[in-house]
Amino acid sequence: MPMKKLLVLVPMAAVFLSGCSLPTAQKPKDAPAGPEVPGGFSAKIEKGSLWKTSDSGQTFEVKSQVNETTRIEQADILSIAYHPKKPATIYVSTVDHGILKTEDGGERWEQIPFPPKRIYSFILDRNDPDNRMFASGVLGEWSKIFRTEDGGKNWSEVYTEPGQKTVITALSQHFRDMNIIFAGTSAGTIIKSVDGGETWKNIGNKVDGAATDIVFDSTRPLVTYLLMTGRKLYYSPDGGKSWLDWEEEKKKEVQVLQDRASQLTKDGNKDRSDAVRKQAQDLSKRNQENRVPSGIISIAADPTRSGTIYAGTSRGLYRSPDYGKYWYELNIIESAKKFPIRSIAIDPKNSQEIVFVAGKAFYRSVNGGDTWAVTGLNVDRDASFVSYDPFDSKYLFLGLRNFK
Repeated sequence: MPMKKLLVLVPMAAVFLSGCSLPTAQKPKDAPAGPEVPGGFSAKIEKGSLWKTSDSGQTFEVKSQVNETTRIEQADILSIAYHPKKPATIYVSTVDHGILKTEDGGERWEQIPFPPKRIYSFILDRNDPDNRMFASGVLGEWSKIFRTEDGGKNWSEVYTEPGQKTVITALSQHFRDMNIIFAGTSAGTIIKSVDGGETWKNIGNKVDGAATDIVFDSTRPLVTYLLMTGRKLYYSPDGGKSWLDWEEEKKKEVQVLQDRASQLTKDGNKDRSDAVRKQAQDLSKRNQENRVPSGIISIAADPTRSGTIYAGTSRGLYRSPDYGKYWYELNIIESAKKFPIRSIAIDPKNSQEIVFVAGKAFYRSVNGGDTWAVTGLNVDRDASFVSYDPFDSKYLFLGLRNFK
């Protein structure tokens, strides 16, 4: 049931369609009769939780088949993980349908049971991807991190939150040192394991909000980004020992210049004082114009360019070239700004290619965000994530989720 690409839009020009209907999901031969529009397209809403493209996003096909008679149509998809050595073996985590695994690139999926009813975060352990996984959930009234050593047949607890009503909302394994695992909670606690989940310790200063994503820089192994969804993005230069709020750090830089100007005035060096005061004013203006965007929902680090990070918000897409200190808005399609940007991905081999999902649409740029191709999705829920297949970037997976 492929979904066809709508059109290519350039952000500097308005495009109007008259006398024609927007193309939607292509009607499969065995699909129930539904309203049709010219061109052989169907206007019916397509069912399915997971979609795949093999042509870089021009069309998407549903990949929710579990067996010959069953499909996971209503599963809410959280995340995806790829086996590092087997290109066709992929895992996805769902909110309340356990973990799904495919060994044929998405044609058939098997369910892996998970002890709690609901999954909050999931990672495939790249040290032993055939057997080890980590997932967080709530058992009884306690939030825990679970680990399996046998591919999901049996699970054991490796961490438990001491307080009730706190959820472990983020798990992330470092892509260079795979014994390092970070976890974050809905109460703003950040913990770290350096021995593959055997032991944990609290790290960093107090942070504000619920942790929802932990991302690592492409080349500097200690640089870590921490997203508290809708509130703040923190930067760590030292592997989580400290979490910096760039807006606070930039205020300190301005204050240093202002203090220096005051001291020069006291020393009778008015010309030098005026010059430094102007520097402080210019820096304060830049800080305001290129501040960290508010309402960040998703982040993605460029896989080849150190320090470059993207942020999807409730009103646009932003890029920072300097570890999140200063930000610049990308000129995306204006209508996309009306929907939260839930997920961003950058081609692992080409930083000029950027994709994101907002609402029920997929956006792709091959020129660093100057122009965008758009594929509409005739689906029943919003897109929750988009991800490149690391073995071949013409393949992307897209998951759906009910956010109500």
